[in-house]
Amino acid sequence: MLPVSTIRELCLEQELPMYVDLLRAAFGTVAKDFGLTEASAPTNAAFTTLENLRLHLNNGLQLFGLFRDGLLVGCVATKASKADKAVFYIERLAVAPDERHRGYGGQLLSFAMENSRASGGKTASIGLIDSNQILKEWYQSKGFAQHDCRSIPHLPFRVCFMSINLALPESERRISR
Repeated sequence: MLPVSTIRELCLEQELPMYVDLLRAAFGTVAKDFGLTEASAPTNAAFTTLENLRLHLNNGLQLFGLFRDGLLVGCVATKASKADKAVFYIERLAVAPDERHRGYGGQLLSFAMENSRASGGKTASIGLIDSNQILKEWYQSKGFAQHDCRSIPHLPFRVCFMSINLALPESERRISR
């Protein structure tokens, strides 16, 4: 049974610093595991700044927080592709390190996919560190399939791109909660 939680969109300017703290803490563990630094991967969410988050929000990113007992324990962001409005990117899926393995990541992913579908999305797409096999397998268990893998000049790792067809019924997408 999942803990009782609420997911809602970020709507207050004064909430931004706690989102930045969550992103830095959650992605910081990944940065440490993969040897990323602000110099080697400045766009990684482990190095998010308040100014950077504001810039993304002003460019169409929707940020949602998962709250348990009024405390922010996770977040996820979605953004419609500028090239194809039927494609939505799921980004910044993060759960506080001390709150992991309680089902929050699955709740956030399911929420982001349903929100994208309700906004007209036909496909949800994600990008992750290709060598992060555990995370890749987690997304595969949720129904995502790899469709590309490539090096990006400003990143010190290959990026795995995965997607899922949002037009499929939820039961066929293998989202476990």
